[in-house]
Amino acid sequence: MHRSLRRRLPFLLAALCLVALPAASAGAHAATIDHPSRHGHEHNFERFLQRYETANTAFVNGDPSRWLPITAEQDPVSIFGGFGGLGEAGIAIVQQRYLLAATAFRPSGANVDFQYLVKDVHGRLAYTVAIERSNVLYAGQTERQPQVLRVTMLFRREHGDWKIVHRHADTMIDLQLPTAKELS
Repeated sequence: MHRSLRRRLPFLLAALCLVALPAASAGAHAATIDHPSRHGHEHNFERFLQRYETANTAFVNGDPSRWLPITAEQDPVSIFGGFGGLGEAGIAIVQQRYLLAATAFRPSGANVDFQYLVKDVHGRLAYTVAIERSNVLYAGQTERQPQVLRVTMLFRREHGDWKIVHRHADTMIDLQLPTAKELS
């Protein structure tokens, strides 16, 4: 894949999400829309999300074995991971990134609490916007640390199963808008 395209791929996926998936209602409750596919079948995205949440919880305990089977097997795929960096694109590179990220965690019995702001399904594409809260044990640490991430996930149906095609996670920080005094 051409290098400049690979760098732009995460942005293109995000743009696809904004264009191809209708906006869900905002507010305190997550909006869920489950549209039938072209074949008239409704896909149980909520059931998949339970599997995703279980895999995510295993992941923050250092176990990627449940995560990897729910990741896409076909390009395009990408990641803007919670540990920073420029991001990666492509099946092999993203898989390596997931494996490397899992080594940052140690088994601790951590559970992840998911607060979905938006869930939307349209055809063979879906996305979620969520806050993921957990207390994790990082490699080299002796005490669990709070981890609060803002996460946008893109999913695609492949061979009848939902798969992760993009993850963007970053640490939640306090709102930092300028004050009225700073704007004048």
